[in-house]
Amino acid sequence: MKLTKLLTGLLACAAIPALAAIATPKKVGPVSYYGALHTSGSKIIGAKNNQQVMLRGVSLFWSDATGLSYYNPNVIGWVVDNFKIDVFRYAMGVEYYDSNGGTKNKVDESTSYKASPESQFSMIDKMVKTAIENDVYIIIDWHSHRAHLETSLANSFFKTVSTKYKDVPNVIYEIYNEPVSGSGGDWGAIKNYANTVVPTIRANTQNLIIVGTPNWSQHPEQGARDPIQSTNIAYVLHFYAASHSRGSYGGNVSSALSAGYPVFISEWGTTNADGDGEPSSGATSEWTSFMDQNNIPNCNWSLRQQTSDVDQKSEKSAIFAGDKSLITAAALDAASLTSSGKIIKDYLTKNARSWADSLVKGKGGSCAFKHTTVKQTESKVSGKLVAGCTYTSSDEKVASVSGSDIIINDYGFAILTGNDGSQSIVSVTQVAGQTVPGLEDNMNCTTGASCKGPSITGMTRDFDEDGKSEYLLTADDKTDQGSKFTLTSLNPTIVDVKKKTCKSKDCSNSQKNKQVWMLVLNSYGTAKIVASAPAVTGFRAMQDTLEINFKKTNQRFTNKFKDQSVALGGTIAAGFPAKTLEDGPITYTYNGKPTTTYLNINADGSLTAGAQNAIVVITASAPELADYLPAERSVTIVVGDYANPVNLAEYMEYLNPPDVAIKKMRQPLVKGLQASMNGSTLHFTTKNAGLVTLDIYDALGTNVMQKSDIYGAGSHAIDLQSLANGSYTLVIRQGSQKASIRWTNK
Repeated sequence: MKLTKLLTGLLACAAIPALAAIATPKKVGPVSYYGALHTSGSKIIGAKNNQQVMLRGVSLFWSDATGLSYYNPNVIGWVVDNFKIDVFRYAMGVEYYDSNGGTKNKVDESTSYKASPESQFSMIDKMVKTAIENDVYIIIDWHSHRAHLETSLANSFFKTVSTKYKDVPNVIYEIYNEPVSGSGGDWGAIKNYANTVVPTIRANTQNLIIVGTPNWSQHPEQGARDPIQSTNIAYVLHFYAASHSRGSYGGNVSSALSAGYPVFISEWGTTNADGDGEPSSGATSEWTSFMDQNNIPNCNWSLRQQTSDVDQKSEKSAIFAGDKSLITAAALDAASLTSSGKIIKDYLTKNARSWADSLVKGKGGSCAFKHTTVKQTESKVSGKLVAGCTYTSSDEKVASVSGSDIIINDYGFAILTGNDGSQSIVSVTQVAGQTVPGLEDNMNCTTGASCKGPSITGMTRDFDEDGKSEYLLTADDKTDQGSKFTLTSLNPTIVDVKKKTCKSKDCSNSQKNKQVWMLVLNSYGTAKIVASAPAVTGFRAMQDTLEINFKKTNQRFTNKFKDQSVALGGTIAAGFPAKTLEDGPITYTYNGKPTTTYLNINADGSLTAGAQNAIVVITASAPELADYLPAERSVTIVVGDYANPVNLAEYMEYLNPPDVAIKKMRQPLVKGLQASMNGSTLHFTTKNAGLVTLDIYDALGTNVMQKSDIYGAGSHAIDLQSLANGSYTLVIRQGSQKASIRWTNK
């Protein structure tokens, strides 16, 4: 379990099963009032008081590079304080962006759940802790348009998070973002998917589960007509006011409510459905009135700036204007709002509630006093306690009583109970912390490549020419807030931190031959860096512990090592060298074998084709080196006529070894080959022309049909009506690409 920042008065993260016990609310919010969310008929209710719940909040943008900077405790805390949100949504990028359910646009692999699950789990830990401390709800959203094709992956994910957060009342589980027809996401497919994932969550917790509905989550009434048989389920509607009028789509919500099932609007915008176009204030007002009248919890899309500083794409549905990520309270204070952002802030703040007053409502008496809010840096509060009364504090680490004064010990809140049983609340607000330039928590560093934090990236090089890699922090000795800081490594044999002279050609003109704070990367592992600085006006003292992970970097193959065709006896000039770009030795195999008669790789890295038509999958493997991870990559080489390969049996056996049980086959793969079922017809799309094979297995794993043919690039269909009724697994392959579908012929 990774260590997160230890700010003054902020408790450290420990093992997540104990997260709820260690992370404690620092503000009074809706979770203290409602508790975990359940359902009762068409209502979402609080388990703590059985009152109908109404929540308003925001959705974060995709949790990859385009939105990740906002997955930040400082940002969430600021939005809770300034926009008065009750809930925020963690829009976890799984693998693809495609809103049509396709696989063309991949999420950044370094942060996608499928490619980097640990990075997402670490961020979810941080965001759940942030939700607890701000006493608001967090929606953990499987942000996919094809979740029913990711059932195994999603089920494993929700098993992990529902186990971790089973006792955390803040968590809401959104198991499917927006099903679409392009991936076959009709209600039947959604329900089948939910019937796997929901029981997995229910084995651990009764917290609210919200389920996406067909056609970009626009049909909650379909869920209500054929409901999932489980407790505490709500159905999802999404709308964008400039594209989806309340008159056209509100009836879908009303139908679900009338049928006795609750609705949660987990994503809505003021603009067109693509996130662009000017917001429609009139249509938005109709929707917000409708949501308020029907007590429908909702989250606005999205918490980010208008123009991405990653891909420069603009979304007018964003709350903040500009093209720079906003990650500090100071930056957020100075930020301008978009036209949409102004509408959203007005909607959220005008509906703000005093959760502190709600929490102690009905618990008045002669010893009660008005809810009091003070800053963390204040030492005491006088003149609030009632003479002749005695008080006990619910949390003396936050506030205690001494004589007639309330003593302020740390930020958070405490309930003071008078001797007559009355209750009053003291809220202590956190004073802003400080930051060191170039240094963030949970930075990942690699040799000769880069150090990456949640919002910064910088290269690692031998800046002082001592034979080791370093990462440059700053030439300044002061925090961004103006206080002199000190840095100390608790694990200097792994990563040390020193002021050293910048000598190399990679030093900038302002750094060259000057003393610069550097992270010195000594050996692989995890190190903790302590950053300390005294308080300055407006900012509390700094005593932060930050985690630095130093890892080996990946080896790379030349970009000329790629899928290719070559004529009989022809030559491919380059692309098959003896070593990786990092000088690691490469071993090649051919359709899984150490040699082949169909082609030859030459000493100069060229390839010479043989005299027979063949299809050969060449796999390049490189072992782990002192500073680099092992690597493996496969490409397909077609020799001569791909329609008549003499080694078809060998090639097919390599793609589908007879000893590989069907249970080991993976679900959808690859960007170039897409497949789906419509009734008894298999539809598939190929990116390139070539041989396509289809294997069909029954429920016992027996191969009941095999077809192979040459198809051009484009869309194709195969009628499977002749198969007997039953459950099947279809495996479609073209070259090194594969897709798997589970299908029931009724």
